[in-house]
Amino acid sequence: MADLDNIEDGKNYYLDVAQRSTPSRIKGSNALDWGMKNRLARIFDPDDSRTVMLAIDHGYFQGPTTGLERIEITIVTLIAYADALMRSHLRFAANSAPVLGS
Repeated sequence: MADLDNIEDGKNYYLDVAQRSTPSRIKGSNALDWGMKNRLARIFDPDDSRTVMLAIDHGYFQGPTTGLERIEITIVTLIAYADALMRSHLRFAANSAPVLGS
């Protein structure tokens, strides 16, 4: 067994070596793991670290909202100004192709 063979490599936790972490440009995200930093980096503007998020599915949670019945028509003009669309997957699934142009 490794514990009984007195192998020291397995017990070296490198406590004398400082842990390196590349600073993130997004305030408060230095402690996040790589995956979360990667997703946030796609939302936040690399120049000023700011973002504009457009919430488009209030009708899903609060009932019908005037103007959001046809999101493929009403949201298209605003997409150019938003860095991210906040929506539920159920509300957006049927209308995503016309909105995103795919």
